[in-house]
Amino acid sequence: MTEISIAICDDLEAERMGLAGMVQAYAQARGLSARVRLFSNGESLLAALQGAEPIHLLFLDIYMPGLSGMETARRIRAAGSALPIVFATTSQDYGLESFEVQATDYLVKPFREEEVAACLDWFFSHVPEHLRLLSVYTEGEWRQIPLASIRYIEVYGHQANIHVPHGVITARRGLDDLEAAIDSRDFLRCHRSYLVNLNHVERIEGNDFRMADQALVPISIANTARIRRRFIDWTYMKAWAQT
Repeated sequence: MTEISIAICDDLEAERMGLAGMVQAYAQARGLSARVRLFSNGESLLAALQGAEPIHLLFLDIYMPGLSGMETARRIRAAGSALPIVFATTSQDYGLESFEVQATDYLVKPFREEEVAACLDWFFSHVPEHLRLLSVYTEGEWRQIPLASIRYIEVYGHQANIHVPHGVITARRGLDDLEAAIDSRDFLRCHRSYLVNLNHVERIEGNDFRMADQALVPISIANTARIRRRFIDWTYMKAWAQT
């Protein structure tokens, strides 16, 4: 997965385009990769949800001719989908019904940029781990790297070498900054210069992590016992979550 897909369903073109502009401006300002998909009615949205391309967040107008937004939401939930839904409406009189369809939030028209931003702040802070991205500036452009694809990161001075399946991405960024941006329990600072994705670790060999691609990532000698315990705890936690 290389980007987050956000859908906007509203029968009024001006409303669709206005909200789409706010979402795109939000993503661009934060170096996020988000594709916005537009729908003019509930029927076309439901058809798209049956396709192979996923949608990760939905802004759904309530007042639409034909299939209303509320009925569209009921059909989405009836199909077993946990898709986050944010209702867009001119009224706040849908509290009980929005609760029944497990709506994430609602926005009252006309949309205000700060309210849209607050909604997106919540969403991007709760994006599932396998969909999360790391934004880095490299070779004159912003690049979005799926966290799941990062094997490990090594930093020398202010140059970070981010190891991914098909090579190495370099960026001028410190390890403290990268660790804070990633903010994932799957990543472990195992050395002053290395951050490792535990999902790509095969085993511990002496004072190194043996990665699935057979690379060796050093473990800090001073913190070997703590790092070993952390790796064992993470392994048990992962196994428990999969049962």
